[in-house]
Amino acid sequence: MEIDLRKLLKADFGIDFPISGGIGNSRDDPIIIHRAIPNAYVGTEYAILRCLGMGRRIEWKIVKQTFFDHNGRALDQLKIETKELTEEEIITGIENYYFDITECLDREEG
Repeated sequence: MEIDLRKLLKADFGIDFPISGGIGNSRDDPIIIHRAIPNAYVGTEYAILRCLGMGRRIEWKIVKQTFFDHNGRALDQLKIETKELTEEEIITGIENYYFDITECLDREEG
């Protein structure tokens, strides 16, 4: 079953992000951010991560942001450190999220 991240975020948080594509867990399944006005794709990336963190009840912070080309597409990789507090322990981890920002960088569009 394919997950529609845009629909889930709208249902859970009431925000209709200009996104499609995957869930962002790999460079081959990135969250595609569509060009919007204003073209604030970095803010969109951070807002999506905030919503995902709230939904999972975790704290997170960005430890690295990397821009690179993958199969002719412009990807932004956000490496985050996660922290989950349970009654017994603090669980930390490192996760990567991939965003396809090709459309946002297209200088040809109005």
